[in-house]
Amino acid sequence: MSGLVQIFAVGGGGFTHAQDGAGNDALLEDRLLALVGPVAKLKIGYIGHANNDRADRLTAFYSRFAGCARTTHLPITAEAGMAQDFLQDLDILYVGGGTTTAMLSHWRNAGIADLLVAAVRRGLVASGVSAGGICWFSDLLLKTEDDCFEQHEGLGLVAGSACPHFSSEPDRKQAFETAVASRQLQSGIAIDDGVGVHIIDGVVAEIVCARGGGESAYLIMPDGEMNAHQPLARGHRLGMGLANGDSI
Repeated sequence: MSGLVQIFAVGGGGFTHAQDGAGNDALLEDRLLALVGPVAKLKIGYIGHANNDRADRLTAFYSRFAGCARTTHLPITAEAGMAQDFLQDLDILYVGGGTTTAMLSHWRNAGIADLLVAAVRRGLVASGVSAGGICWFSDLLLKTEDDCFEQHEGLGLVAGSACPHFSSEPDRKQAFETAVASRQLQSGIAIDDGVGVHIIDGVVAEIVCARGGGESAYLIMPDGEMNAHQPLARGHRLGMGLANGDSI
């Protein structure tokens, strides 16, 4: 393992929602595997705690990476000891989507959160979609059971906030923009479905757009009473100026 903190955050879609990307989202996983390579020697692990280990998504994981890498998953019943063993020889971790608050609460209560953070800091490539893509950031805006949104603390491996499904979920988009504009939420990045953002030690290394329909990733920053939207670019360092509520 390299010792670099690497995050590959997917806004939505991917192998767990193959029907949404018409097969094009496979580019996201191909690029993820290429971050470590050669694939014949890789071991990739899956965590589906945000969706209560949905059987169809576990099946999709094993199907997608069959022949690409050695595969394993961490069941939702696992405690810290099992999680430690699970993480020990992984090259890539992929976290599925679902309910972010339930997943983070489970991880913290079970002692898994600290193990994940330590493993990523040692060089494990952390990736995921939706809940699994944003959980690595420090500041989250998450949907409640009554379809409102509230602020939560993420794992903090990347400074600032992150929003998945940006262009496909108007209520989430509006809530995120409003929270950033009012400075209730730290500046951050927004990621469309079918898009992956590779971050190395807080710097954007690559934006992978799989679908070719104009999907992208964006910087969202407060600008007076509104937001400044900029296309996310390679080389941008995330978290700059956050202590003063400035741009990310």
